[in-house]
Amino acid sequence: MGIPRRNFLQQSLIFLIFSGFLFPSYTLCLSGSETGGDTPQGKELVERQASYEQYAALIAGIRTPKSMLAPLESSPVWAESANSFDHHWEKFDKMQLAPMKEWAARELARSMSSGFTVFYPFSGPDFIDPYTLFPGAGTYILIALEPIGGIPDFPAISQKDFDSFFADIQKSLHDLLNIDYFVSAHMHIGMESKELNGVLPFLLFFMAREKARILEVEYWFMEPDGTIQKVPGFESGKTGPKGAIPGVRILFESAGSPGNQPQTLYYFRLNLYNSTFRRNSHFITFLQNFGPFVTLMKSASYVMFEPKASMVRKFVLDQSSYVLQEDSGIPLRCFDPSVWALQFYGTYSGPLSTFKEDYQADLAKIYQTGRDIKPLPFGIGYRFQVDTANLLFATRK
Repeated sequence: MGIPRRNFLQQSLIFLIFSGFLFPSYTLCLSGSETGGDTPQGKELVERQASYEQYAALIAGIRTPKSMLAPLESSPVWAESANSFDHHWEKFDKMQLAPMKEWAARELARSMSSGFTVFYPFSGPDFIDPYTLFPGAGTYILIALEPIGGIPDFPAISQKDFDSFFADIQKSLHDLLNIDYFVSAHMHIGMESKELNGVLPFLLFFMAREKARILEVEYWFMEPDGTIQKVPGFESGKTGPKGAIPGVRILFESAGSPGNQPQTLYYFRLNLYNSTFRRNSHFITFLQNFGPFVTLMKSASYVMFEPKASMVRKFVLDQSSYVLQEDSGIPLRCFDPSVWALQFYGTYSGPLSTFKEDYQADLAKIYQTGRDIKPLPFGIGYRFQVDTANLLFATRK
């Protein structure tokens, strides 16, 4: 069955876009020290917010009868994706998210003040874990190597591209929904299509599934002098100036919003090795304006063990009040006991065979003693099965 033609819908959207009513075109240059913004207001922004929510719902396989995109739900491929997402999300929520939320409320929430910033290096498009563990954060900053991508123009793309998008996003999400982390090779294959070409659809997927209300989506391009160019989320041509660090900023509201204030998610594409980190001092300054952090690390490929990641490792230890990680994050030996109070959870099973050289004998010894080791009722990271995973919660003294 083909997607019904919607000439009237497409013409109406085109009129709204080019009239500046729905998606006004603008580019702003702001100080590199900017750390947030107010809730969007105005009739045109209300219209845009509705569009973001409708696109996010379609991506997430959530049926929305009153949406302007509802005719697309008649596609057999979309319907199959929606059923698959419902099935896997129900299982994922029961086995992973529910115990994680309960654990975080008991073990983490009491330590956090309202409106803190979660810093998540080497994140990929994984928004669901930091949001689940720290629902009361005011800001989430994710940094990884995957491209930003865009929001597909679903009413205008061909049936083939529409089907390809949902087939690819199913494949890419399979790993996270079943083993709690993205397998990079699988994810990159899924992102090679024309329509699914970056992390943004995944971020919208998670927000829609968690019933967050999306207020604004903006592409950010941070230039070497620290100025920031902003482009609205539905605009095309999102390559940005040469040498700029690309990113996306999503303003949203959710059940966890602190003080009924909007929350902000930033995702930046940046290599965090020393050579790149060193020459982007303006970006480091930008990050420092959000500190001190609650830093999260999981499925980080033991990058922080490498000498060429020493700068970002030091940055995390210098700028964080709390660090929550499993053993693929910062080596235990780097946590100075005079600076950090350490609480261990779960079981240290050692790294996967792929990372066998990163076995930590000092961490194994702590777990072998069994003293002050608290249980962990879920798997996380590479050890996704219950009773095989570990977490370290480090608190700055």
